[in-house]
Amino acid sequence: MLSQRTFRVYFLCYLVSALIILALAEEHVDGRHQANIRLDKNLVQDKDHIMEHLEGVIDKPESEMSPQELQLHYFKMHDYDGNNLLDGLELATAIWHVHKEERGEHTQAMKEEELINLIDDVLRDDDKNNDGYIDYAEFAKSLE
Repeated sequence: MLSQRTFRVYFLCYLVSALIILALAEEHVDGRHQANIRLDKNLVQDKDHIMEHLEGVIDKPESEMSPQELQLHYFKMHDYDGNNLLDGLELATAIWHVHKEERGEHTQAMKEEELINLIDDVLRDDDKNNDGYIDYAEFAKSLE
C-alpha cells in the first residue's frame, strides 16, 4: 500500500502530465508557431491508469465512477499540497509524467525552457481568473 505522500506525488505527476498534452499541434498564428495545448479528455478519463494511482486510497470500484468523478480524482491526484489548485510546480510534474508516458520510461528530460513555455501556455489558456493557478472549474472547463 502506498503512503499518502507517495500517492500524492504519483497523482500530481499524472494529473499535470495529463493537463499538458505533449503531442502539441502546431498552428500558425500571425506568422509564428504557437503551441495549442489542450487537456486530453481520454487521458483524464483513463480508468485503468487513474485507478492504478488510486489503489488503496479510493474504495469505490472504477465501474461505478462517472467521467466527472474520474476527472476530479485525476485533478486531486496532482494537487500535492491539497489546496485544490494546481500551481506551476504541480503542472510541471504532470507534464513530465505525460512526457514519460508517451515517450517511454527512459526518455530524455525536457529542456527547462520548453517546460516553462508549456506551463506558461497552460496558465495563459486555462487560468481564467489570472490568479496563477488552475482550479478544478478551470480544469474541467479545459476538457470541454
